[in-house]
Amino acid sequence: MLKNNCPKVSVIVVNFKSKKQLRKCLEHLIKTSYPNYDIIVVDCLTPNIKRWMKRFFPKIKLIHYNHDIGASASHNVSAIANDSKYLAFIDNDSYVTKNWLTELVKIMETDKKIGAAQAKILLTQNKRYMDHLGLAIDALGTWYTPRGINADRFNSLIEIFAASSAGFIVQKEAFDRVQGFDADYFIYDDDTDFSFRLRLFGYRIVFVPSAVIFHDADPARVFSPKKLFHAFKNRIYTMLKNYQLRNIWWRLALYYLATFAVGVYFLIINRKFEATALLRSTFLPLKNLKSIWRKRAYVQFYRQISDSELIRRGFLRCDLRATLSDTMSKLNYVKKT
Repeated sequence: MLKNNCPKVSVIVVNFKSKKQLRKCLEHLIKTSYPNYDIIVVDCLTPNIKRWMKRFFPKIKLIHYNHDIGASASHNVSAIANDSKYLAFIDNDSYVTKNWLTELVKIMETDKKIGAAQAKILLTQNKRYMDHLGLAIDALGTWYTPRGINADRFNSLIEIFAASSAGFIVQKEAFDRVQGFDADYFIYDDDTDFSFRLRLFGYRIVFVPSAVIFHDADPARVFSPKKLFHAFKNRIYTMLKNYQLRNIWWRLALYYLATFAVGVYFLIINRKFEATALLRSTFLPLKNLKSIWRKRAYVQFYRQISDSELIRRGFLRCDLRATLSDTMSKLNYVKKT
Protein backbone atom coordinates (compact mmCIF):
# COMPACT_ATOMS: atom_id res chain seq x y z
CA MET A 1 0.00 0.00 0.00
CA LEU A 2 1.58 3.27 -1.15
CA LYS A 3 1.56 6.25 1.19
CA ASN A 4 0.56 8.70 -1.55
CA ASN A 5 -2.57 6.68 -2.32
CA CYS A 6 -3.77 6.66 1.29
CA PRO A 7 -5.52 9.59 3.00
CA LYS A 8 -3.69 10.88 6.05
CA VAL A 9 -4.97 9.98 9.51
CA SER A 10 -4.03 11.66 12.78
CA VAL A 11 -4.32 9.25 15.72
CA ILE A 12 -5.13 11.05 18.98
CA VAL A 13 -4.21 9.41 22.29
CA VAL A 14 -5.57 11.10 25.43
CA ASN A 15 -3.38 10.48 28.48
CA PHE A 16 -3.72 11.40 32.14
CA LYS A 17 -1.00 10.85 34.75
CA SER A 18 0.23 7.65 33.17
CA LYS A 19 3.40 6.31 31.57
CA LYS A 20 2.89 2.57 32.00
CA GLN A 21 -0.41 2.40 30.12
CA LEU A 22 0.71 4.97 27.57
CA ARG A 23 3.88 3.05 26.78
CA LYS A 24 1.98 -0.15 26.08
CA CYS A 25 -0.55 1.76 23.97
CA LEU A 26 2.12 3.50 21.88
CA GLU A 27 4.21 0.36 21.43
CA HIS A 28 1.20 -1.21 19.73
CA LEU A 29 0.30 1.94 17.77
CA ILE A 30 3.71 2.35 16.12
CA LYS A 31 3.34 -1.16 14.66
CA THR A 32 0.26 -0.06 12.70
CA SER A 33 0.57 -1.21 9.09
CA TYR A 34 -1.29 1.76 7.57
CA PRO A 35 1.34 3.86 5.72
CA ASN A 36 0.06 7.43 6.14
CA TYR A 37 -0.62 8.40 9.75
CA ASP A 38 0.84 10.36 12.62
CA ILE A 39 0.29 10.10 16.37
CA ILE A 40 -0.53 12.97 18.72
CA VAL A 41 -0.45 12.37 22.47
CA VAL A 42 -2.48 14.89 24.47
CA ASP A 43 -1.32 14.61 28.06
CA CYS A 44 -2.40 16.14 31.35
CA LEU A 45 -0.32 16.17 34.52
CA THR A 46 2.07 13.28 33.83
CA PRO A 47 5.40 14.13 35.55
CA ASN A 48 8.48 14.44 33.29
CA ILE A 49 6.44 13.34 30.29
CA LYS A 50 8.34 15.51 27.80
CA ARG A 51 11.71 13.98 28.62
CA TRP A 52 10.18 10.50 28.74
CA MET A 53 8.53 10.86 25.32
CA LYS A 54 11.70 12.24 23.79
CA ARG A 55 13.61 9.22 25.06
CA PHE A 56 11.19 6.44 24.11
CA PHE A 57 8.97 7.89 21.35
CA PRO A 58 10.87 10.79 19.76
CA LYS A 59 8.82 10.75 16.52
CA ILE A 60 5.47 11.12 18.26
CA LYS A 61 4.06 14.60 18.82
CA LEU A 62 3.26 15.50 22.42
CA ILE A 63 0.93 18.24 23.62
CA HIS A 64 1.27 18.54 27.39
CA TYR A 65 -0.82 20.46 29.91
CA ASN A 66 0.21 21.21 33.49
CA HIS A 67 -3.44 21.13 34.52
CA ASP A 68 -6.32 18.78 33.83
CA ILE A 69 -8.31 20.05 30.85
CA GLY A 70 -10.43 16.88 30.75
CA ALA A 71 -10.72 14.14 28.15
CA SER A 72 -13.35 16.03 26.13
CA ALA A 73 -11.18 19.11 25.59
CA SER A 74 -8.15 16.87 24.99
CA HIS A 75 -9.98 15.23 22.08
CA ASN A 76 -10.51 18.65 20.54
CA VAL A 77 -6.79 19.37 20.41
CA SER A 78 -6.91 17.16 17.33
CA ALA A 79 -8.30 20.18 15.49
CA ILE A 80 -4.68 21.21 14.88
CA ALA A 81 -4.38 18.31 12.44
CA ASN A 82 -5.56 20.40 9.51
CA ASP A 83 -3.80 18.31 6.86
CA SER A 84 -5.48 15.04 7.87
CA LYS A 85 -8.61 13.70 6.22
CA TYR A 86 -9.44 11.53 9.22
CA LEU A 87 -8.99 11.63 12.98
CA ALA A 88 -8.74 8.41 14.99
CA PHE A 89 -9.22 8.39 18.76
CA ILE A 90 -7.67 5.84 21.11
CA ASP A 91 -7.79 5.67 24.89
CA ASN A 92 -4.43 5.21 26.57
CA ASP A 93 -5.62 1.84 27.89
CA SER A 94 -6.49 0.61 24.38
CA TYR A 95 -4.10 -1.58 22.40
CA VAL A 96 -4.45 -1.83 18.64
CA THR A 97 -3.73 -4.66 16.23
CA LYS A 98 -1.56 -4.22 13.16
CA ASN A 99 -4.31 -3.72 10.56
CA TRP A 100 -6.84 -1.82 12.67
CA LEU A 101 -6.42 1.52 10.88
CA THR A 102 -6.27 0.04 7.39
CA GLU A 103 -9.62 -1.66 7.99
CA LEU A 104 -11.26 1.49 9.36
CA VAL A 105 -10.04 3.74 6.53
CA LYS A 106 -11.09 1.17 3.92
CA ILE A 107 -14.69 1.37 5.14
CA MET A 108 -14.66 5.16 5.54
CA GLU A 109 -13.57 5.57 1.93
CA THR A 110 -16.58 3.65 0.60
CA ASP A 111 -19.23 6.24 1.50
CA LYS A 112 -18.99 9.97 2.24
CA LYS A 113 -22.05 9.69 4.47
CA ILE A 114 -20.13 7.49 6.91
CA GLY A 115 -19.06 10.08 9.45
CA ALA A 116 -17.44 7.67 11.90
CA ALA A 117 -16.51 4.01 12.25
CA GLN A 118 -15.81 2.09 15.44
CA ALA A 119 -13.38 -0.77 15.78
CA LYS A 120 -14.24 -4.11 17.38
CA ILE A 121 -13.27 -3.46 21.02
CA LEU A 122 -12.45 -6.61 22.97
CA LEU A 123 -11.69 -7.03 26.66
CA THR A 124 -7.97 -7.37 27.36
CA GLN A 125 -8.79 -9.62 30.31
CA ASN A 126 -10.74 -12.03 28.10
CA LYS A 127 -10.18 -11.53 24.40
CA ARG A 128 -13.17 -13.64 23.39
CA TYR A 129 -15.58 -11.04 24.73
CA MET A 130 -16.72 -7.59 23.63
CA ASP A 131 -16.12 -4.57 25.84
CA HIS A 132 -18.87 -2.32 24.50
CA LEU A 133 -20.71 -1.35 21.34
CA GLY A 134 -23.21 1.51 21.09
CA LEU A 135 -26.05 -0.19 19.24
CA ALA A 136 -28.61 2.30 20.60
CA ILE A 137 -29.45 4.35 23.70
CA ASP A 138 -32.49 4.02 25.92
CA ALA A 139 -34.74 6.83 27.16
CA LEU A 140 -32.18 7.95 29.77
CA GLY A 141 -29.11 7.73 27.54
CA THR A 142 -27.70 4.35 28.60
CA TRP A 143 -26.09 2.35 25.81
CA TYR A 144 -27.64 -0.87 24.61
CA THR A 145 -24.31 -2.65 24.46
CA PRO A 146 -23.21 -6.29 24.23
CA ARG A 147 -20.67 -5.91 27.07
CA GLY A 148 -19.29 -9.31 28.00
CA ILE A 149 -20.96 -11.03 25.04
CA ASN A 150 -18.98 -13.47 22.91
CA ALA A 151 -17.27 -11.46 20.18
CA ASP A 152 -18.08 -14.07 17.53
CA ARG A 153 -21.68 -12.85 17.54
CA PHE A 154 -20.57 -9.57 15.92
CA ASN A 155 -18.64 -10.37 12.77
CA SER A 156 -20.58 -8.27 10.27
CA LEU A 157 -20.40 -4.61 9.29
CA ILE A 158 -23.44 -3.00 10.93
CA GLU A 159 -24.74 0.49 11.55
CA ILE A 160 -24.67 1.64 15.18
CA PHE A 161 -25.86 4.71 17.05
CA ALA A 162 -22.69 5.72 18.90
CA ALA A 163 -18.94 5.20 18.54
CA SER A 164 -16.77 4.68 21.61
CA SER A 165 -13.78 6.95 22.18
CA ALA A 166 -11.82 3.84 23.16
CA GLY A 167 -11.28 3.29 19.43
CA PHE A 168 -12.93 4.97 16.45
CA ILE A 169 -12.23 7.07 13.36
CA VAL A 170 -14.10 10.16 12.14
CA GLN A 171 -14.01 12.41 9.09
CA LYS A 172 -12.13 15.59 9.98
CA GLU A 173 -14.73 17.56 7.99
CA ALA A 174 -17.58 15.98 9.99
CA PHE A 175 -15.71 16.56 13.25
CA ASP A 176 -15.41 20.27 12.47
CA ARG A 177 -18.99 20.55 11.26
CA VAL A 178 -20.48 19.24 14.52
CA GLN A 179 -17.94 21.36 16.47
CA GLY A 180 -16.04 18.43 17.95
CA PHE A 181 -16.48 17.17 21.48
CA ASP A 182 -18.18 19.35 24.06
CA ALA A 183 -15.45 20.47 26.48
CA ASP A 184 -18.05 21.14 29.20
CA TYR A 185 -18.54 17.38 29.53
CA PHE A 186 -14.95 17.11 30.82
CA ILE A 187 -15.05 13.30 30.89
CA TYR A 188 -17.53 10.41 30.40
CA ASP A 189 -20.41 10.13 27.92
CA ASP A 190 -18.93 12.79 25.64
CA ASP A 191 -18.74 10.18 22.88
CA THR A 192 -22.50 9.62 23.18
CA ASP A 193 -23.18 13.32 22.65
CA PHE A 194 -20.63 13.55 19.83
CA SER A 195 -22.17 10.56 18.05
CA PHE A 196 -25.70 11.91 18.59
CA ARG A 197 -24.73 15.14 16.84
CA LEU A 198 -23.10 13.27 13.97
CA ARG A 199 -26.36 11.39 13.53
CA LEU A 200 -28.47 14.56 13.65
CA PHE A 201 -26.24 16.15 11.01
CA GLY A 202 -27.01 13.27 8.65
CA TYR A 203 -23.92 11.10 9.04
CA ARG A 204 -23.86 7.33 9.46
CA ILE A 205 -21.83 5.51 12.12
CA VAL A 206 -20.72 1.94 11.50
CA PHE A 207 -19.08 -0.94 13.36
CA VAL A 208 -16.10 -2.55 11.60
CA PRO A 209 -15.41 -6.04 13.02
CA SER A 210 -12.20 -6.52 11.03
CA ALA A 211 -10.58 -3.59 12.89
CA VAL A 212 -9.66 -5.06 16.28
CA ILE A 213 -8.67 -3.19 19.44
CA PHE A 214 -8.23 -4.46 22.99
CA HIS A 215 -9.33 -2.37 25.97
CA ASP A 216 -8.51 -2.59 29.68
CA ALA A 217 -11.85 -2.17 31.46
CA ASP A 218 -11.45 -0.96 35.06
CA PRO A 219 -14.36 -2.04 37.29
CA ALA A 220 -13.00 0.08 40.17
CA ARG A 221 -14.11 3.21 38.31
CA VAL A 222 -17.64 1.93 37.83
CA PHE A 223 -19.29 4.23 40.40
CA SER A 224 -16.63 6.61 41.70
CA PRO A 225 -17.97 10.01 42.84
CA LYS A 226 -16.14 11.69 39.94
CA LYS A 227 -17.68 9.39 37.35
CA LEU A 228 -21.12 9.69 38.94
CA PHE A 229 -20.99 13.48 38.83
CA HIS A 230 -19.84 13.82 35.23
CA ALA A 231 -21.81 10.90 33.77
CA PHE A 232 -25.14 11.96 35.31
CA LYS A 233 -24.53 15.66 34.52
CA ASN A 234 -23.54 14.90 30.95
CA ARG A 235 -26.61 12.83 30.16
CA ILE A 236 -28.74 15.83 31.10
CA TYR A 237 -26.59 17.98 28.79
CA THR A 238 -27.10 15.46 25.97
CA MET A 239 -30.88 15.46 26.38
CA LEU A 240 -31.14 19.25 26.46
CA LYS A 241 -28.89 19.81 23.44
CA ASN A 242 -29.96 17.10 21.05
CA TYR A 243 -33.56 15.96 21.46
CA GLN A 244 -36.47 17.84 19.93
CA LEU A 245 -38.44 19.71 22.60
CA ARG A 246 -41.39 17.33 22.65
CA ASN A 247 -39.03 14.47 23.53
CA ILE A 248 -37.07 16.21 26.29
CA TRP A 249 -39.46 16.81 29.14
CA TRP A 250 -40.63 13.30 29.98
CA ARG A 251 -37.07 12.00 29.68
CA LEU A 252 -35.82 14.70 32.04
CA ALA A 253 -38.58 13.95 34.56
CA LEU A 254 -37.72 10.25 34.53
CA TYR A 255 -34.02 11.02 34.73
CA TYR A 256 -34.34 13.25 37.79
CA LEU A 257 -36.59 10.67 39.43
CA ALA A 258 -34.08 7.88 38.76
CA THR A 259 -31.20 10.04 40.00
CA PHE A 260 -33.10 10.78 43.21
CA ALA A 261 -33.74 7.05 43.74
CA VAL A 262 -30.07 6.15 43.27
CA GLY A 263 -29.07 9.02 45.58
CA VAL A 264 -31.38 7.74 48.32
CA TYR A 265 -29.88 4.27 47.91
CA PHE A 266 -26.38 5.66 48.39
CA LEU A 267 -27.48 7.43 51.57
CA ILE A 268 -29.01 4.20 52.89
CA ILE A 269 -25.74 2.30 52.40
CA ASN A 270 -23.75 5.24 53.84
CA ARG A 271 -22.03 6.31 50.60
CA LYS A 272 -22.33 10.05 51.22
CA PHE A 273 -19.71 11.14 48.68
CA GLU A 274 -21.57 9.34 45.89
CA ALA A 275 -24.91 10.81 47.03
CA THR A 276 -23.41 14.32 47.07
CA ALA A 277 -21.96 13.83 43.59
CA LEU A 278 -25.40 12.90 42.27
CA LEU A 279 -27.00 15.94 43.87
CA ARG A 280 -24.40 18.26 42.31
CA SER A 281 -24.86 16.62 38.92
CA THR A 282 -28.55 17.55 38.81
CA PHE A 283 -28.03 21.23 39.67
CA LEU A 284 -25.07 22.15 37.44
CA PRO A 285 -27.01 21.84 34.14
CA LEU A 286 -29.59 24.28 35.51
CA LYS A 287 -26.81 26.72 36.34
CA ASN A 288 -25.34 26.39 32.83
CA LEU A 289 -28.66 26.42 31.00
CA LYS A 290 -27.84 29.52 28.93
CA SER A 291 -24.66 27.96 27.54
CA ILE A 292 -26.40 24.64 26.91
CA TRP A 293 -29.25 26.36 25.06
CA ARG A 294 -26.81 28.24 22.85
CA LYS A 295 -25.23 24.94 21.80
CA ARG A 296 -28.68 23.46 21.34
CA ALA A 297 -29.60 26.25 18.94
CA TYR A 298 -26.65 25.33 16.69
CA VAL A 299 -27.51 21.63 16.69
CA GLN A 300 -31.21 22.14 16.03
CA PHE A 301 -30.58 24.67 13.24
CA TYR A 302 -28.37 22.25 11.29
CA ARG A 303 -30.04 18.94 12.12
CA GLN A 304 -31.13 16.90 9.10
CA ILE A 305 -32.93 14.01 10.77
CA SER A 306 -35.78 13.91 13.27
CA ASP A 307 -35.92 12.07 16.58
CA SER A 308 -38.83 10.03 15.24
CA GLU A 309 -36.67 8.75 12.37
CA LEU A 310 -33.93 7.68 14.81
CA ILE A 311 -36.59 6.03 16.97
CA ARG A 312 -38.05 4.26 13.92
CA ARG A 313 -34.61 2.91 13.03
CA GLY A 314 -34.08 1.62 16.56
CA PHE A 315 -31.27 3.96 17.59
CA LEU A 316 -33.28 5.90 20.17
CA ARG A 317 -35.32 3.64 22.45
CA CYS A 318 -38.20 4.83 24.59
CA ASP A 319 -37.80 2.21 27.33
CA LEU A 320 -35.56 1.99 30.42
CA ARG A 321 -34.26 -1.55 30.11
CA ALA A 322 -30.62 -0.63 29.49
CA THR A 323 -30.58 1.85 32.38
CA LEU A 324 -32.19 -0.61 34.80
CA SER A 325 -29.85 -3.44 33.82
CA ASP A 326 -26.72 -1.27 33.91
CA THR A 327 -27.64 0.44 37.19
CA MET A 328 -28.50 -2.79 39.01
CA SER A 329 -25.26 -4.49 37.99
CA LYS A 330 -23.22 -1.48 39.11
CA LEU A 331 -25.09 -1.08 42.40
CA ASN A 332 -24.47 -4.75 43.14
CA TYR A 333 -20.77 -4.16 42.51
CA VAL A 334 -20.77 -1.12 44.82
CA LYS A 335 -22.53 -3.09 47.54
CA LYS A 336 -19.74 -5.68 47.50
CA THR A 337 -16.93 -3.10 47.77
